[in-house]
Amino acid sequence: MEVDASPLEDWRGVDIGQIRRQLRMSVEERVRHMVEVANKVMEIRSYVRFVDKPKL
Repeated sequence: MEVDASPLEDWRGVDIGQIRRQLRMSVEERVRHMVEVANKVMEIRSYVRFVDKPKL
C-alpha cells in the first residue's frame, strides 16, 4: 500500500496546481498557452535534431 502520495499531484503524477490554473483561464487564454507550449516543444525538438546529427 502506497501512502506517500503527494498532495500536489494526482495518482498519475500530474501537477494538480497546473490543471487548476488552466481551468481558471478563459478558453482563449488556455488555447494561447497550449500553442505557446507546443511551439516551444517543436523548437526544442528541432534543435535536438540539429545537434544530434552525425557528422560525416
